[in-house]
Amino acid sequence: MLRTRSNPNPQLPETPQSKSLEPDTPMSHYTSRIHSEDDPVHPSNPNHDSEYFGGGCGEGSGTGTPAAHAGNASLEGVNSSSTGTEFNSTTNQQRRLSAGSGGKGSGISEKPGGGIQSRRSKNGLTLNLSSLMGKRSKGNKFGLSQKGWMAVTGFVGFILLLKLLFSGSSEDPHHHVIDQSHLVPRDYLNNSLIDPAPFEFCPVFGPGDAIAARRGQLELLKSRLHTGTNARVQRVLQKAMSGSSITLSVLGGSVSACTGAGDDPVNEKCYPHKFFDWWNTVFPHPANELTNGATKKTDSAYYAYCNSHHLPDKTDLVILEFDAADPNDPEWLQHFELLVRSILVRPEMPAVIILGHFSPQVQAQNGFAGPELLHNVVAQFYDVPHISAKGVLYEQYLEMPEQARSTFYADPNHANHNGHDLIADVLISYIMSQICSGWSAINGHAFDVPNLGTEGDNSASGPSLLGGVGLRKGMPGQDPGDGDSAGSSLAERYQGLRVPQMRLNDRPHDVQQFREIEPFCVAASDLINPLPPSLFYGSGWHTYHPPKGAVYEDRHFWYAEQPTARLRVPLKLGAGDVGIYFLQSPPDKPLGTVKCWVDDNVGGAKELAGTAEVEDVIATLVMIDRGVSRGSHFVECQLQGEAGGTSPPFKILGM
Repeated sequence: MLRTRSNPNPQLPETPQSKSLEPDTPMSHYTSRIHSEDDPVHPSNPNHDSEYFGGGCGEGSGTGTPAAHAGNASLEGVNSSSTGTEFNSTTNQQRRLSAGSGGKGSGISEKPGGGIQSRRSKNGLTLNLSSLMGKRSKGNKFGLSQKGWMAVTGFVGFILLLKLLFSGSSEDPHHHVIDQSHLVPRDYLNNSLIDPAPFEFCPVFGPGDAIAARRGQLELLKSRLHTGTNARVQRVLQKAMSGSSITLSVLGGSVSACTGAGDDPVNEKCYPHKFFDWWNTVFPHPANELTNGATKKTDSAYYAYCNSHHLPDKTDLVILEFDAADPNDPEWLQHFELLVRSILVRPEMPAVIILGHFSPQVQAQNGFAGPELLHNVVAQFYDVPHISAKGVLYEQYLEMPEQARSTFYADPNHANHNGHDLIADVLISYIMSQICSGWSAINGHAFDVPNLGTEGDNSASGPSLLGGVGLRKGMPGQDPGDGDSAGSSLAERYQGLRVPQMRLNDRPHDVQQFREIEPFCVAASDLINPLPPSLFYGSGWHTYHPPKGAVYEDRHFWYAEQPTARLRVPLKLGAGDVGIYFLQSPPDKPLGTVKCWVDDNVGGAKELAGTAEVEDVIATLVMIDRGVSRGSHFVECQLQGEAGGTSPPFKILGM
């Protein structure tokens, strides 16, 4: 309960002096600094109150005044007319300030009530704020008189004036004033109307892009799993824009061999033929060429070593389609890397595009994370674009599987003619985007793709710029002066085309001992340069070539059926990895077992079993030795079994 501001003691007459002692704010408002009369911890002490309010302490003379909250501040030289006793008797009925004592000495003394009082010392007045503070009454604002507010206003105004006068001369290194009067707005979205490209599909996804209208922009963008710098693709396109002929090559499995869409690698319903037809409409040339080296039931492990048997001596663009042919096995990551690298290090520096077919059978086995993820790792490491029909078909297949199967597939693993249309559209859409980007770069409208020109196309006759002994002087087998090509102007211009001088799984200590690959393959399917018949005379091994139209035995292989039969094949090694590519069959169709070794390393022979837990006959690659020295060597394989007995045949596709 708040007490009234009048005299709280009705027995004492109300005097002007007692009115002047009435605090402006009730003492009960300061609960932390007051104590009631009956407080046992702070008992009422008249003498103490008289000492506190009536007398000051210190060396100086003069009358002490109570704190500002007591409302008894007075001007200097004016003393209260009431005595200490009267004052004490009046305030005993009120709540009072806590006891305290001032510090000894002259100057400003702060009382427990929080007020500031002026003192007179022996030397005179030390400080007097009364003229600024004035009496604390309802007319004062925030404890300052009119003179006080005038002084504060003048001081603040003086500071602002100084700030205004001297702020222009100071320099802030983090703040700069930029003249924007010379900037002119530009309509970047309308640049194509100023200098249109000579291709009706540019810009891509625009009104002239028929594939985008048919397949959808978002679906086509999702089909581009990795694009990278596109440096080698741009080099091929700029060569085609100059009017030169282009050789296109395809390597793959059953899908690229057109199984389910004509069963002929050059059938017009198959995507290689469709892509080549479109290419001739954009870059017509009578010497343009398409080669399709795809083989049914063959994965990238075979082509890693034998791709030269299925590619022309010189090619410009190689399309690799193995997303539905390779197993989802980390070991095949090394095989696919070897395939990509062996093509990139060719002397003519061809471009490589990894093209993926979406197979329902592969999706049933692996879900979303199929073997294409392994291939994408290789694409990123070697800066090779990876395009896949998976981005267009995946969601549609999961939502409406029956409709997708009947529309795009001849069987769970192979595409029909509609499926090949989709694969061709995905590939063509990517090439169209690169054509438009390349044209803009050539004309100076864009700089997001490299402008490599067409020089250096005859580099096939010289040492390789991208790998092998041609880049490092002093390597064994190198001709004098070969290393000079690494510092040529052509090499400096084609920095973006170089192959990393390391392998995918190399560590820093492996880089110091790096050896460039030189794939060498001896295959039973090589009908141009087959093994000489003298190697088979008296060895117990034979050659099988399937007749035309064969359904079951449709592969070329070497086989043996007599135990202890031994075949010796000469090889030329580069990086030193040796592997055997052979057939494996389920237990109901058993095949034999052989041991193979390199040179005279019989103790390190590797046993290869033709019978395995597989659902159907498959081709597989097993490495039998690694780190063999560079140069000429030979591999021997011996059929296991008791001499004079019989054994199921063992079938080797290549080494």
